[in-house]
Amino acid sequence: MTDRRRVLLDDGRVGKIVRVDTTYPSGGTLVSIWTEEDKGPTVAKVELARVVGPAPAKSA
Repeated sequence: MTDRRRVLLDDGRVGKIVRVDTTYPSGGTLVSIWTEEDKGPTVAKVELARVVGPAPAKSA
């Protein structure tokens, strides 16, 4: 959890998961993701299903 690997969202944004909230008994999961956008860094709260996998490696 402390590794903070970068993940890719379904809308193309890339960020790091900083918090995971699961509600019971429904079992819905929201993740807070730290993203860096043109206007500056932001925190986005999205459903876990919107995380499509690890982000592609940064090119040098």
